[in-house]
Amino acid sequence: MSNLVNKYIGLAGLACVIAGCSVLSKPAPVANDQYMLEYQAVSEQDVVDDAPVLLVTIPRAHGGYDTTGIAYMQQPYGLRYYTRSHWADTPARMLAPLVADAMQATGRFQALYTTPGSIAADLRLDMELIRFHQDFTRQPGAMQVTLRALLIDLQENRVIATQQFDITEPVETEDAYGGVVAANRAVGRLLDDLTGFCLANQPRQGN
Repeated sequence: MSNLVNKYIGLAGLACVIAGCSVLSKPAPVANDQYMLEYQAVSEQDVVDDAPVLLVTIPRAHGGYDTTGIAYMQQPYGLRYYTRSHWADTPARMLAPLVADAMQATGRFQALYTTPGSIAADLRLDMELIRFHQDFTRQPGAMQVTLRALLIDLQENRVIATQQFDITEPVETEDAYGGVVAANRAVGRLLDDLTGFCLANQPRQGN
């Protein structure tokens, strides 16, 4: 009788394996959140007929920031990255189309972003992304964004103006999402400053 019982138990176990049964629970999925940089101009103006074509290039990111990792700093000189939260693309690549949109919204530029030399343009805006991280070496923590801009007259092949922009935006929560929210606020301020810089240094038509 015991042999018959063992036989049924063995057959039941085999059937369970074949059916994909398991006494072990399936592992819970690991969250891997991706975040965007976004910007919405307060107002958008129609582009004037004689607006110069402004080519916005993708910023050159300094070491540590050419990555989709969301960076933070707990001690001077030391960058770390959140393991379960990332940018949807590198911050530099996400910035370029936002800058072009902000310039276009002024109505004073025909702005687009692409690689240098791919289209004919009047002006070019080159940028360097120097810092883009949450800074916890200070209290309260803050998002640090530093960008250097160069406005170039392509018709005369000369640099019109350069400026470095330093933005500090407090974080509401000291985690990845708090950094994302602060980064988007910082980018909004940065784009407002960048458009002001380009408008102030735009060559007068006919000069």
